[in-house]
Amino acid sequence: MNLKFKLKVDYVAQSIIMIVIGLVLMFWTKASIDFVARALAVLLMVIGAIFIISYLSHKERNFELSGSFVVGLIIFAIGGWIYLNPGKFTDFIPKLFGLFILISGIRNVGQAFSLMKYKAKTSWVSLIIAFVTMGLGVFLLTNPTGAKEIAVTLIGLFLVVDGGTNLISSLLVEKAEKRVKQEQEAIDVDAVIVEEEDKK
Repeated sequence: MNLKFKLKVDYVAQSIIMIVIGLVLMFWTKASIDFVARALAVLLMVIGAIFIISYLSHKERNFELSGSFVVGLIIFAIGGWIYLNPGKFTDFIPKLFGLFILISGIRNVGQAFSLMKYKAKTSWVSLIIAFVTMGLGVFLLTNPTGAKEIAVTLIGLFLVVDGGTNLISSLLVEKAEKRVKQEQEAIDVDAVIVEEEDKK
């Protein structure tokens, strides 16, 4: 498996995961809010515990290990606070997803430029999609609504749209690449024929 093909597979897989997560957020909104918060809390507590256990398991302790111990305590404490106060933490969810969607929109701009490079007729569609995606990301970053359920439902919708547009952009780029490759092969064949005729 070459690097280019692997990157395409990864990109498609990421897009499908985004769509699935988006659907979950749309249809199981309230449960998703608490689950996301507590899942992250548990993850942070586990990471913090690993740092702490690593420090306690070493008989010889240096400055670096002591620093890791302090970091572990902080991470564990943050995780514990989130687990006990999921509601307060979830106020930040719209902003976190807004940043994620904005970054994804920037990636879509890259896809649009790839289409422009191949002179694809649909490049302007991908560019519009990219800017719409970026706009949605900026909206979530700058206008997080107080109604978290509505915000999370919108986030789910945005993720579905973003994942879908990523898949479409990927397919359009692949189609454009194939077209350019076929045109190049046709030119090469014509060149060989002309060369053979000149020899005769």
